[in-house]
Amino acid sequence: MPEFILIIAGEDSGDIIGKEFVKIAVEQGFEAVGTGGANMQRTGLKTVANFEDMAVNGFFDVLKKLPKLFFIKRTLQKNIKDENCKALVCIDYPGMNLPLMKFAKKINKPIFYVAPPQIWAWKKNRGKYFKNVNVGVFFQFEKNIYESFGAKVFFVEHPCLRNLKVCDEFKDKVLFLPGSRLGQLKRNLSKYINIASSVENAVFVASRKELFDFLNKKLGGKFPVILREHGTSFKGAKAAFCTPGTAVLETFMANVPTIAVAVIDPLTYMMGKLFLKTKYLTLPNIISGKEVVPEHIITTLSPAMRSF
Repeated sequence: MPEFILIIAGEDSGDIIGKEFVKIAVEQGFEAVGTGGANMQRTGLKTVANFEDMAVNGFFDVLKKLPKLFFIKRTLQKNIKDENCKALVCIDYPGMNLPLMKFAKKINKPIFYVAPPQIWAWKKNRGKYFKNVNVGVFFQFEKNIYESFGAKVFFVEHPCLRNLKVCDEFKDKVLFLPGSRLGQLKRNLSKYINIASSVENAVFVASRKELFDFLNKKLGGKFPVILREHGTSFKGAKAAFCTPGTAVLETFMANVPTIAVAVIDPLTYMMGKLFLKTKYLTLPNIISGKEVVPEHIITTLSPAMRSF
């Protein structure tokens, strides 16, 4: 195999960020190898694992896919050890990327970790693993905390901050974004349908073709489904209901009134209650220090909405 850069993303937001790193690797004469979705693949990524197998959310999702995830991890470790692998680029996805970063560090492989774990929220002790590691962050408060652990920190432009195209399909609609991972989407869908049934001009938004097909099948024409084109803004939408994550930041920055709603499994809920160190889950609230986006977390322990 020619010299390559190993680039690892495990979810849609990482796929959007990873597109730029694939482009840079190819422009510099390297092959881009690793895991990523349609955006990274269109830019030139040669995949070594199924992106859909990596899209997990919550402890139960991880448990169900453990054999596949272990196989992917071993495959990626093999690629890291390859003498033609000249660097490792990790994008978010700490459950997989943090162990791979440690593995690469032991064999002195150059590392760049973009959108690192949210150690200000929980498991702050993970910061010690980033000493002398190149870290790309989006916000000043992230830079400060990672520098305190000895990381070499750089600012990376967040995709949400770019000039995005306005999508006319979103204009004056109430958007429902139930998740970018299939397991997450399945848990959220019933609650999102209930909410959508009580509002006018409700549309569901899918981030990729697989989720678009799933939503169309499950909704059966009850609500329109829009496959969002990468690079489009939510600007002009009337309101949005989103799972906590990148989608909330995107709708908020597009000046769309947003509510974060998520249904999580009981184990994930209890772990969050025990270990979460911030009052809020969504970035707009964390950055603002106050609840500018209402957060509602639903668990099967209780049908009532509750917040962390």
